[in-house]
Amino acid sequence: VLRDEGKLHKRLLNRTRILTVISVILIAISGYQVFARGVSALTVLALVLAGIVIGTFVFSRMNPVQWNEESEVVESGRMDAVGYATLVLYIGMEISLRTFFTNSYAAQATTFILATVGGTLLGRSVGTLIKIHRVYAASHSEVV
Repeated sequence: VLRDEGKLHKRLLNRTRILTVISVILIAISGYQVFARGVSALTVLALVLAGIVIGTFVFSRMNPVQWNEESEVVESGRMDAVGYATLVLYIGMEISLRTFFTNSYAAQATTFILATVGGTLLGRSVGTLIKIHRVYAASHSEVV
């Protein structure tokens, strides 16, 4: 609805779409590995769900979403200290996961990492959409 009304900045919309497409591709690769290589479906599903939760509530804070009064659109803002801290946390999580899975589950490490990263990116997309809705609702209720 916001896109149709012209109230959503194209860059923010494209970023969310790209995150969603990449996450679906990564999750699909993990799903393929479950069926083709016999990797544990329960573990992959748990990692995807954990990634979605972490991405929605933690890593979606990387890029702030704000209302632009001049052009009257919801747009992404500049990264602040919380965004940079979240980015550092994200990189640390990726390195830790890679190290843990490679050392513990060498044969399935790539599948587990792709499942977790795919879930995290999907969670970031969902979190961004939630923030877009909140920002628009908050700014729209002030006008009414």
